[in-house]
Amino acid sequence: MCDGVGTDIVAVSRIAALIRDRGSAFLQRWFTPVEIAYCTAKAVPSRHFAARFAAKEAVVKALPFAWEGPLPWRSVEIVNEAGGKPVVRLSGGVLTAARKAGVDAVRISLSHSDEFATAIAMVTLTSAAGPTRGGDRE
Repeated sequence: MCDGVGTDIVAVSRIAALIRDRGSAFLQRWFTPVEIAYCTAKAVPSRHFAARFAAKEAVVKALPFAWEGPLPWRSVEIVNEAGGKPVVRLSGGVLTAARKAGVDAVRISLSHSDEFATAIAMVTLTSAAGPTRGGDRE
């Protein structure tokens, strides 16, 4: 059962430009050291950063609560299991809010091409919890 869904699409060229123009300041604001190490090890890092950027946005859209103030983007971490499957790790205030809202699991799927990266996130709530907001955000 799916209790929340979010999706996002990002132009790879936009992320490449942010990396080129803002460098480590951009990367450290949005990504954890684990994400940075994973993406920079790839042949075209901007594709992988863009996919993780889209995934973070999709996760936030799928969560059953609104965040007040600037979101700590590094609290939504996208990592890979040993077989390569991407998974979400929440931490800090985002994890606390998710637990309070009854989030049981967050699942994601990522895809990218030369031009775009996209992600979808699905949230399931514990059986005792219900959605705390209506509709999805854009």
